[in-house]
Amino acid sequence: MSKFGKYLLLATGFAILATFAHIPGAVIDVHAHDRGCSVASLKGTYAFRRTGVNNVVGGPIAQIGIAFYSGDGTRGLIRTARSANGDIRDWTDFPTNGSYTVDPDCTGSFFDADGTHSNDLVVLDGGKRFFLLSVAPETITTEEGERLEVKEKD
Repeated sequence: MSKFGKYLLLATGFAILATFAHIPGAVIDVHAHDRGCSVASLKGTYAFRRTGVNNVVGGPIAQIGIAFYSGDGTRGLIRTARSANGDIRDWTDFPTNGSYTVDPDCTGSFFDADGTHSNDLVVLDGGKRFFLLSVAPETITTEEGERLEVKEKD
């Protein structure tokens, strides 16, 4: 075996060992025990992308946009562009349209303006990002959002 082959074998062995060995601090705890989350964790303007299948419109959807979350459990303006089953809709503004909750374990829910539960939520990185899963009938979509950093003018 060549010298390179021996090093490759040794590196592979260490990678496998690290994968299966218990390394202190390497286990990720999905529950936020030390500081927790709340509706205030999701605050600001977020860029998002949504993909999935919406059988109401007849097929696949893709959507990008920006959305505002108040930090008090209410959602604000959404500006979005989307393609639903080939029907492309350019930038469209939607007014305030519902509310959200965030539990101390950083999971939560979105509700339509009439109070209907519409999405499940996970808040990440102290509110910098989120994952969303649609739970509406006839629809399977996921969404990822990231808070936009506002730079102050000099």
